[in-house]
Amino acid sequence: MQLLRVAAFLAGFAMAGGVAAAQPATAESKQAKNDIWKDEPKETPPSWQRDLSKDVVEKIMKGLQQRDPAKANELSELRQKDPERFQAQLRQLGQPELDQNIRDRLETRRQERNAKFVEWLKANYPKEEQALAKLKETDPQLYISSFDRLMKQYGYIFEANNSSPEMGAVLKADFELKTRADELWRQIRNEKSDAKKQALGMELQDVIAKRYDLIVRRKEIACEQLLKKLNDLQNQVQETKGEIATWRDPKIKQENVKRRVQALTENKVRFKWD
Repeated sequence: MQLLRVAAFLAGFAMAGGVAAAQPATAESKQAKNDIWKDEPKETPPSWQRDLSKDVVEKIMKGLQQRDPAKANELSELRQKDPERFQAQLRQLGQPELDQNIRDRLETRRQERNAKFVEWLKANYPKEEQALAKLKETDPQLYISSFDRLMKQYGYIFEANNSSPEMGAVLKADFELKTRADELWRQIRNEKSDAKKQALGMELQDVIAKRYDLIVRRKEIACEQLLKKLNDLQNQVQETKGEIATWRDPKIKQENVKRRVQALTENKVRFKWD
């Protein structure tokens, strides 16, 4: 019985604590919503600080050790004494390694994009991808020129498909119709039979009509995308108007000013319970 009473007491205490904890949480969320200072622009660190990750620092020190061992040793000592000056000097002396680091990042992105393009090519134009894959093993130089040709030919469809699969499908279908129209036009020019010319002309008219519909659909999709962006902007405008109306409240202003002054002047050591 005693154990049951203790258990009931602890359960009641936990529930009371939960209710009490819920109230500050609600107050905190309301306070965060009415906090005008959350939109203040944050200071962007200098580029030399952003670029100098641990790996980059080690690369620079290794390169500097090869170019100028004395300067590398001097920087190693400065690294312990004055880390801020160390980074500033490292940024100046390590320009070759930093430039190479940028080139490496760009090359990595290029290779990732090329790999995705090849996968897309395999799914949409398998014969062309198979021919390209064979060249990679037999003739690397021809592989590069063939890859560039395919990228020029299909790259815009690939890019469109990344942002809108429907737009990609429309552009792909339009490309195929355009290719067929060009073939039909060449056949018509070389054909001697009037009957065959007429049949080819009828097919060409049908292909051109289908292309027309696809072009209209392409413009519709582009318009839908613009409308979505416009709707998002309108929602942002309405949200900002609501925030402005809130911030015009004298009570909210007073709370924000008080909070900001406290944040700038308060320097107390808080007890850590956990």
